[in-house]
Amino acid sequence: MISKSLSALLRRTGQSSWGGSTALVGSVVAVCVPLIAYLLGSMVNCLLYAQQRQGAVYKPLSPWLPDVGHLLPVDWAPLARITAILGGVLIVLTICAVLLFFFYRQIQRSAVAFEVELIGQLRMYARRLATTRTLSAQQTALTDCLDYHLPRVRASLGRWWRTFPRHVTQLLACILVALLIAPTLTVLTLLATVFVVLIYRMFDRSRRTSLPVVRERAAQQRNGLVEQSIRGPLLNSIHEEDEVEKRFSDQLDHYRHDAIRSLTSSAWRIPTMLLISGLLACLFLFVVAVQVLASDSNFAIASILPFVLCLTGASISAVRLERTFRELKLVESAADELNRFLSLSVDELNDDELLDIAQVSKQIELEHVTLQDSNGRKLLEDVSVLFKPGQLIGVVASQPLQAHALVELLMGFGRPVSGRMLVDGELIANLKSRSLTKCAHWVARDGAIVTGSVLENLRGSDDTCAKKTVTEEQINDAITAAKLTTTIQKLPNETMTLISPDDDRLSTEDAFRIGIARAALRQTSVVVVEEPDVRLEAEMEEESLEAICGLVKPSAITVVLPQRLLTLRQCDVVVMLHNHRIADTATHAELLQRNELYRHINYLRFNPFRS
Repeated sequence: MISKSLSALLRRTGQSSWGGSTALVGSVVAVCVPLIAYLLGSMVNCLLYAQQRQGAVYKPLSPWLPDVGHLLPVDWAPLARITAILGGVLIVLTICAVLLFFFYRQIQRSAVAFEVELIGQLRMYARRLATTRTLSAQQTALTDCLDYHLPRVRASLGRWWRTFPRHVTQLLACILVALLIAPTLTVLTLLATVFVVLIYRMFDRSRRTSLPVVRERAAQQRNGLVEQSIRGPLLNSIHEEDEVEKRFSDQLDHYRHDAIRSLTSSAWRIPTMLLISGLLACLFLFVVAVQVLASDSNFAIASILPFVLCLTGASISAVRLERTFRELKLVESAADELNRFLSLSVDELNDDELLDIAQVSKQIELEHVTLQDSNGRKLLEDVSVLFKPGQLIGVVASQPLQAHALVELLMGFGRPVSGRMLVDGELIANLKSRSLTKCAHWVARDGAIVTGSVLENLRGSDDTCAKKTVTEEQINDAITAAKLTTTIQKLPNETMTLISPDDDRLSTEDAFRIGIARAALRQTSVVVVEEPDVRLEAEMEEESLEAICGLVKPSAITVVLPQRLLTLRQCDVVVMLHNHRIADTATHAELLQRNELYRHINYLRFNPFRS
């Protein structure tokens, strides 16, 4: 009953079929609705015919359903019968409430389990894609999937599971009980409901067909009126005043007609539905009166209550089902996007036949490299640039995503769509998929702090390009070079102090410098530093810049994504990207002197006096 795309997602998460136990609980809750309605009708029936006043003959609610009043002992007083029936209603309500609690709880658990499983699959697939595509190439699609498409699908599926099969069972059970109570009235009511729905949809369909055209035309005419009002004196100087006024008056009349038609397009709804509902209600009451007054009729007046309650329950279920079906259709596009991302082709590389490198000793060169994202849009186009060790290389882009895509290529994430990427003269296609990645290190703006001691955060993972035993002296040297000595001395247990992400004892700059110290300990061939964009005092920024410059070594390619003017000035080379291409490459001073675009970007992003 759901679309193929949603079914595919359910199969991916192992939830291709809805749980039988939960569906059974929902069906039991659905059956409780007509049962409670019938019990209330029986209570009213007992009340009306108590002691058979004025010779009234007791009439059961339905000749086809067991009479609750007759199931009770004969010698019970009317009040005792009513009390017993109300007690039964409360028992059924309690059972229904308990089952409904577990029903909703299980549905929410299943919906969250569905979302969590898909998040894990999206992450794993993004990790696989990173070997042949950069992380930035899938960032937009992955962000849309996680932040927009997946929550919509999860919420819609949760509502679908709450609706089906519970409300289908409730709809059928309520209609069945209503048929057993008053078959003629039920059939007439169903036919009347279908009639009302068809009339409403007919009017609404015609309104929806013509309304967009009328609204667009009214908007265009209004813009024309505004333009004529502003340019009136100019038009009078070109054309005769009578002609201009006539043109304005004609357009004003057209606008008045279309605006009134647009704003009153829904004016028919309430009057029409009120008239139709009133006619049907009068017909309903007339049929009830005929059945009650007929001498040979078994119709009980008390049966009106359970009949109305059952039809109300059926109406609510029908509305819920219709809304849920409509909502599922709206999220089909989101489900298609999730399936599309999870179906992206991943080029499997045979690493057994490829080369492995321990470090980058000379250079990384890009020749006419083009890179695309997961939607086929270009991130980099015809990029040619050389990265050499012993320099602080800054990468600046008019769109930060392009700068990230470039440095991710340097770290071994992704392969160019076209062009060549050479690592020490060797094509990247000839190297093992994670060979370059293991020789590169990323310094995140937040230091990539994990829950653990400061020492554990400094050492990081053991998965480095060359596993080394880090001595205490090397750790102290890295702390000193990263300007962390004072910060660590203030902690209770110094390097053994337990820290966590967003630890209020560490400023943004302290966390960033822990990442720098970690990079110094790793001693990898490629270091990429993502500088925080927090503005600080000049002295603190200078200390952080000294820590970054400490990573520049003759054996390492050091690249920085600068966010501060001081860092940009210190770069030996600045690579500027614009419109997916290399716009220019030079020092900061040279670019300021000869490149107007660079001056504009520098003013917008690195102006120290900006708010």
